[in-house]
Amino acid sequence: SSGINAEYGHWEQNIQNQTKMGFYRQVKTCFGEEPYLPLQNRAHRSQISKLRSSSHDLLIEKGRYGANSLNIANKACRFCCTDDNILHLEHLPFFESTIVESEEHVLTTCPMYNSLRSALSDNLKSLLMLKEYKLIMSSSHVKEFGKYVFECYELRNRKQTRTSTS
Repeated sequence: SSGINAEYGHWEQNIQNQTKMGFYRQVKTCFGEEPYLPLQNRAHRSQISKLRSSSHDLLIEKGRYGANSLNIANKACRFCCTDDNILHLEHLPFFESTIVESEEHVLTTCPMYNSLRSALSDNLKSLLMLKEYKLIMSSSHVKEFGKYVFECYELRNRKQTRTSTS
């Protein structure tokens, strides 16, 4: 029992001390197995895992590394902001931030995913808008959520491929 308590304390301290774990802290508050792990669809389960642990290629994560990691433009949502907009906005005296391509932005507000969000059940849409990620992960909506996350990544990858080949 003391070993488990020590392990829990170590886990809790680690997630509190890492800025990268911001979204993870929103979806995971207790140590233990997650209800999404038994999902039959491996691709859906994998996308939830990547989202939760910030092991994805959203720009909030990709922009965290490299020589220009402090430049907010590297984390801006390419579907909501153009490079020109970002460069001009950053020079305004009261500019606070641009629209960052974060987990929360993709799941709840990015207009590129509106069609996918509109197809969700009313209950899941409500939970997403309320940012009740922890509840979603432990509810009967986790299967639908996995499909939604997977479809978001598929749509994003298709759009990026078209943009990069244009």
